[in-house]
Amino acid sequence: MSAPASSMFTAAAKDIAQQLGLKMGQPNLEVFADTVLALATENRNILAVTSDSRGSGKLGPFGQKLPDQIVELGIAEQNLVGISAGLASAGKIVFAVSPACFLTARSLEQIKNDVAYSDNPVKLIGISAGVSYGALGSTHHSLHDLAALRAINNLDIVVPRGQFRDPRGDQACRDAHQAHLHPFREGGGVRFAC
Repeated sequence: MSAPASSMFTAAAKDIAQQLGLKMGQPNLEVFADTVLALATENRNILAVTSDSRGSGKLGPFGQKLPDQIVELGIAEQNLVGISAGLASAGKIVFAVSPACFLTARSLEQIKNDVAYSDNPVKLIGISAGVSYGALGSTHHSLHDLAALRAINNLDIVVPRGQFRDPRGDQACRDAHQAHLHPFREGGGVRFAC
């Protein structure tokens, strides 16, 4: 599961932040999950589709509250993108959630053909981007994703950052054409594409 590195929030760091008048922001994935849950509670056409990432994507509460609006596909990223594109073409608002390293590398062709070139408004959410998975090694690192995705026409990429994330970004993403979101687990940065 995504969690901040323990060294990031030492007592000394918290003391310095307090002296400067800074407050810790809510972790990015929690803001995302809370916002999507709130949006989906109001709109039954909003679906979360995951590839074995309900826990790491912080979608456990979503699945408990809205079990008919979450689809778990297992470890099958190409299917995640293809099924999400099909649901979007049928009028659903789809947030497809998967680790960024697998979403971008394993399903790049489906992102290109089924989402971007076919003009399907899928919101692709890549979690734990960069080297967030650390000790799991280079197979779990996502360092090429922005370069690969920028070469695809009809796929907008936005990269907000910071621990103080505004949930209005997720609301705007709901209404955008398609998206690719990369919350970094460490450092508070977020890669986000609508």
